[in-house]
Amino acid sequence: MSTFVKQFMRRAGFWIGTALAGMAGVTGAGAQTAEPFPRQALRIIVPFAPGGAPDIVARTLGARVAESLGREVVVENRTGAGGNIGFEAGARAAPDGHTLLVCTFGCATNMALFDRLSWDPKDFAPVVFAGQVPNVLVVNPAVAAKNVGEFIALARAGKLSMASSGTGSASHLAGEMFKKQAGVQILHVPYRGSTAALPDIVAGRVDSMIVSVPEAMSFIRSGQLRALGTSGGVRASSLPDVPTIAESGLRDYQVSAWSALVVPAATPAAIVERLNREFNAALNHPDTRKRFADLSVEPVGGSPERLAEFMRAQTEAWSRLIRELGIRAS
Repeated sequence: MSTFVKQFMRRAGFWIGTALAGMAGVTGAGAQTAEPFPRQALRIIVPFAPGGAPDIVARTLGARVAESLGREVVVENRTGAGGNIGFEAGARAAPDGHTLLVCTFGCATNMALFDRLSWDPKDFAPVVFAGQVPNVLVVNPAVAAKNVGEFIALARAGKLSMASSGTGSASHLAGEMFKKQAGVQILHVPYRGSTAALPDIVAGRVDSMIVSVPEAMSFIRSGQLRALGTSGGVRASSLPDVPTIAESGLRDYQVSAWSALVVPAATPAAIVERLNREFNAALNHPDTRKRFADLSVEPVGGSPERLAEFMRAQTEAWSRLIRELGIRAS
């Protein structure tokens, strides 16, 4: 086993160890949590721009938790460097439970994509698996493809382009997985986020993109983009007439965007448990479930250990594709 793989697997295994250590308790945690919690407003750091799926999840849950805790919950967008600026801000926050981070795809992939990071997965303690969202393959209406099969045929016959939120982003890797399984070549056009990419697809500068359903929904509903297929195991609730990519011919294709809440690793276990209860309650709130259903966000919830296991599996699966294709963040 190579040195890289050994180092990578040591880092990837942090999620289970962190969760178990947190549940076991930390000596002196009782003294740290003697004061009422929360003592001030909560902050949720989102590593990406407003309007994306992580931002929508954070704002929806933040509103519910603000009501239950009686404290303001502020969402702070810290964008750039494939999420690393936000991840670093979350890692360096005070470990008192008042700052949470929306961990996304990059928490499981960036250690394989970047040579050096200013944060490490072991800097975080899992709180709760917030939700996952199917992606959707969208094209400019001028593209002569009405379904996934026709899109693949066009890719095989000539040149198509596919935008992403940046090299190594969730949309990029979802696109690479699609190309691998379809056996096609499509030009990758990286952008700095989906909010920059989608208008260029509408304008016809790029042909297509695989992006989360909430991010593309307004363009689909307005007819500015055509949805060819979604990436979940079942059809998206907000796009019931759009078949999944799997039922359109790529039977093994299933890729979802996801969002999870974490805190700095030194946060006392009692506070982590309190946050877990509060956010699970928010996920089960009828208003949250309706809002999520409208956007095809599947609420997940559960224990910190459940999130730890999910993160470990995601890290292992996507690292294999990254290594196989030799993808490096730009």
